[in-house]
Amino acid sequence: MNRIARTFEGLSPNVRGALWMTASALAFTVMSTLIKFLGEGYSAGLQTFYRQAAGFLILLPIILRHRSAAFATNRADLLIFRAGAGTLGTMLSFYAFQNMPLADANALSFTRSLWLVPLAAFVVGERIGPLRIFAALAGFAGVLIMVQPGAGGHFALGLPALAMLASSFLFALTVTGMKVLTRDHAPMVLLVWSASLGLVFSVPGALLSWRWPEPLDLALLAIMGVMGTATQAFYIRGMAAGDAAAMAPVDYIRLVFAAAVGFLVFAEIPTVWTILGAAVVVASTLFITWREHAASRKGVDLRT
Repeated sequence: MNRIARTFEGLSPNVRGALWMTASALAFTVMSTLIKFLGEGYSAGLQTFYRQAAGFLILLPIILRHRSAAFATNRADLLIFRAGAGTLGTMLSFYAFQNMPLADANALSFTRSLWLVPLAAFVVGERIGPLRIFAALAGFAGVLIMVQPGAGGHFALGLPALAMLASSFLFALTVTGMKVLTRDHAPMVLLVWSASLGLVFSVPGALLSWRWPEPLDLALLAIMGVMGTATQAFYIRGMAAGDAAAMAPVDYIRLVFAAAVGFLVFAEIPTVWTILGAAVVVASTLFITWREHAASRKGVDLRT
């Protein structure tokens, strides 16, 4: 084990980061697969409760060790709003994963980066340049290619697709809120508030369709929750280890994993329109990520 750890630490930062990002993508794929597999017996609201419960239990030792310091804040209102948006976003995304092909749902989930552009302008007050606006509009055009509104095709616009788009918007809100909160809050405080309030906020949705899980289902639900927490942890480690512009493309390996699992486990075959639209979304979000990263390193004004 020590030899493996030394070998890992001897790798370049970008290689280490890419491995963490790949692990995050694998954990996310396991989570989304279990969401879909358990969807017939457990509603999105109930699955969200078990997801939040697992995250809270993982953080419970930290909460007990640090007690009041783990909840230290002067912006409880923003933390409550962020947790509410995150919980609702999780529930909507679970509904989409249950009712859409995995590849389609994953492709739409990447629109979070596109929503960040208008939110940065209207919420944070950033001035957005024409290139970022064009990239965001191109990305949403990719969404239209995928959902084919009114086409009546395999991936026509419906409640699951709308749920994933709304979920991506809500997750973008949580990211925007995090940008504000990290100015005077430690990351662990944000995680503790999110996990604790997320568990509380998920209770009403769970009670609407409550059922006690069978032992095997309980184990699968627990794995699903742990994978959700692992996804976030691995993603953070990957972004911290490597260059952000180099790490962002690795995250899109989720599309490959989702398509493979969808085909092998659920007999799902992505349409040409899904592949084409996803390519447009990926290209536009990569451009936004690359431009923001380049600007942050060189001090470039993105208004130009």
